[in-house]
Amino acid sequence: MSLKSQLLIYINSLLLIATLIGLMTIMMVTQKNVREEVLSTMSLAEFAIEQGVKKNPDFYLFQRDNNELGISELSGIRHLKIQFFDRNDVLLEETLNTPDEIKPPPSWFINIIESLSDKIFFSKINIDQRGELTGYVLIKPEPIFEYAEIWQQIKVGLWIIVSFLVLINFVVLLLFSHMIKPINKIIEGFEKLEAGNFKSKIRKSNILELDIIGKKFNSMIDNLRQSNNKIHKLSQNLIDVQEQEKSELARDLHDELGQSLTALQAEAASISKTTKKKSRDEAIFNVIKLSKNMMLSTREIIKKLNLGLIEDLGFESALIELFENWKRRFKGVKFEYSIDEKAIKKITKKKTAHLYRIFQEALTNIAKHSSPKKIKIVIKYIDNSNRVRILISNDGIGIGNDSSNQDGLGLIGIKERVDQIQGTLEISKKKLFKININLSN
Repeated sequence: MSLKSQLLIYINSLLLIATLIGLMTIMMVTQKNVREEVLSTMSLAEFAIEQGVKKNPDFYLFQRDNNELGISELSGIRHLKIQFFDRNDVLLEETLNTPDEIKPPPSWFINIIESLSDKIFFSKINIDQRGELTGYVLIKPEPIFEYAEIWQQIKVGLWIIVSFLVLINFVVLLLFSHMIKPINKIIEGFEKLEAGNFKSKIRKSNILELDIIGKKFNSMIDNLRQSNNKIHKLSQNLIDVQEQEKSELARDLHDELGQSLTALQAEAASISKTTKKKSRDEAIFNVIKLSKNMMLSTREIIKKLNLGLIEDLGFESALIELFENWKRRFKGVKFEYSIDEKAIKKITKKKTAHLYRIFQEALTNIAKHSSPKKIKIVIKYIDNSNRVRILISNDGIGIGNDSSNQDGLGLIGIKERVDQIQGTLEISKKKLFKININLSN
């Protein structure tokens, strides 16, 4: 269900409840007022009959020939029905107080009003003449006129309420249609984002809450765009690395195994052609030697591909060899490194390959993007926090700060590997370019 529909349902429900409560209150107050008015009129009628007829010793003088008391002339009293019976219960006369122009209200309305208060009983007055009972007068409550008027007033009120509800719904729809435009813009922005458009922006509206959502959405779009660009660059870098590795592997296969296979083929051909035992033995020896060299070359290639160096030498020795090889390649750079044996023991086997690649990536990017005079690497165990801290710093221009690649693919790759080993990464680009890696145990 849409927000507009829910809002209209809530508003109309509240108005309907308020209307019902108001109607019930009106009917309760009305019934109370009608009851008091009917009782008051009955008391007045009883007093008039008691004083004017029953207690008047000469009432027989104005009694008509047909024994009527003139009660029909009291038809103007709307709330009562007065009837005069003789002693044989024969109706002699009554008030006629139900004009044709008054339409009675629905029976359910009358039942509801009458159920809200106690029933009003009729009053009976005996008429005596010279000590002898000649008849009696019945005074019955007749509030139908008041009920009819109240019903007409309620109908008018209901029409006003219905008109008010229609007006309220129209105003709410109008306002909501105006207010929902920014929401539609937000929905449109999410649809564009779903389609892969990271350039969509949500403009400001005059609604504070929606402006906050729009601001957060724009910030999210910026972060997603940056992440998408990083992923794209990582993908491109991965493709370049794969192509480079394929080229190196093809060169190694050609240089190491290709030449050995060619020589092996030549030696095998010479065996089949020579008839001298000495020459054949030399050729067989050369075939064995070439086979051993091929095995060694293959093993070296495999080690290079899956970091077998760490398994053969151990993580600490492999790092030392990496650092020393780098020092030999770049003799003009002062390279210092410190490795804490306790820290090495705390690093699990699953993390060693990632850390080795991180050091490779950092040194490769220093050589590619920086011109340092000094490089320092520290691997240290922090006793009080039970974690390993790794510092890689240099005084060059910084990894990944070249004009062609501001984000730094090297740093992106390092961040990804640090995340994989559940570490934290801090980068400082002030006087020295520092990479701090913290590993918890």
